[in-house]
Amino acid sequence: MRIGARLSGRVVRGVLTDGHRVLRQSTAEGARALHTVLRELGEPAPRRVCSVTLEVSDLLVEAVRHPRADLSVTPVSVLRVLPRTPQHVALTDHPSATLRSFVLHRATVCGGHDLFGTPLAPLDVASAVEAAREARRHGLGAISVVATGAVGAPGHERALAKAIQSAVPDMRVSLSHEVGGIGLLVRETAAVLNAALMSAVGRLVDRSQRAMRQLGDVPCWFATGDGGRVSAERLRALPVLALEAKWATTLLGAAVLNGRDNATIVVEDGATCTIGEVRDGLAHVAADRQGSLGVRLAAPQPVLTVTGVKEFRSWPERWLRGSPDDSPVIVRNGDLDLASVGAACCEPTSWVDHVVYAGSTDELRQQQRVTEDRARGMVATSDVPPGSERIVESSATALAYVRAGTYRLRVRAAAGGRR
Repeated sequence: MRIGARLSGRVVRGVLTDGHRVLRQSTAEGARALHTVLRELGEPAPRRVCSVTLEVSDLLVEAVRHPRADLSVTPVSVLRVLPRTPQHVALTDHPSATLRSFVLHRATVCGGHDLFGTPLAPLDVASAVEAAREARRHGLGAISVVATGAVGAPGHERALAKAIQSAVPDMRVSLSHEVGGIGLLVRETAAVLNAALMSAVGRLVDRSQRAMRQLGDVPCWFATGDGGRVSAERLRALPVLALEAKWATTLLGAAVLNGRDNATIVVEDGATCTIGEVRDGLAHVAADRQGSLGVRLAAPQPVLTVTGVKEFRSWPERWLRGSPDDSPVIVRNGDLDLASVGAACCEPTSWVDHVVYAGSTDELRQQQRVTEDRARGMVATSDVPPGSERIVESSATALAYVRAGTYRLRVRAAAGGRR
């Protein structure tokens, strides 16, 4: 028995599932909406509820776009680690107005690596610690550390995190390499959003766990943008992972209700038609895509096509070209919330995206095996049956704009086999 629930605004929609059958659904509104939904779904359950997974991406987007007293982003500091300070003022800031709106302090210190792991400059730890102290004096409680080359050599980011937390213990630190992505700005976007959301997500997790107490010792999970789920503690550290989770769970929910492991999913909602795919029981996702906040994120999110319902119906072959299945699943938003169904049925996942250097094919294969083991290990720590971890995707892409032997490795792992 599992419960999945989607939190949007002050409304909570949830379902109770047994395997891939929906037994009961509930909707509530108000400050205690989650408490009400969990009670209505959990108390009449014929057997013990083994997990609850919450989908909260709407709340996180709302915290950025329309902050409210109980759920809002907090201003942050950004610490860039570069071999030299940018000479033009335009290069010292971020191009996104959304990001700039809650970055109130910036600093640049020497350090960083190239893509091969070679240090470009000695790391200036003292200046970084002073920048963190200055940010704290300005009343800021979170700092994003973004170092050049960190996706392949995260040592400077980790060293600064240790030094900052030692000198300013109450400062929350967000590291860009923890969400992957090659580009400095893409990683900075994710790290800044992550830092800005930490406080709000901490309060959200606390409220959710209090509501969960009525169910006893039942673990509380949170849906992620790659169609998986993470623990409450991991979400506290990496709230950016939950962005775009609504569509990942919606695609999964539609596939589950139709008994499909592989399908093109077409969701009609009013005059809008959203098209995505489920492959091997998981939403088809990609990194470095522009999400609902209008900025590119390194964290994976569903690959979607949006068109009008009339346009889709008049020429469906155009929109389904290249789909993995000839018979798409076409669903319409109704009383049953697809995202809640997907949240109830999703499994723990992991995503590793980094750069490596390999001088031979054998060395590349070894690097890829190590990365796959790391991804499996991340899933294995998520309270799953031993040996249930599987590699869903594993790719090595040669980077043409640097020296030969440099590859971007991207590995996705998940728990459980095909349904």
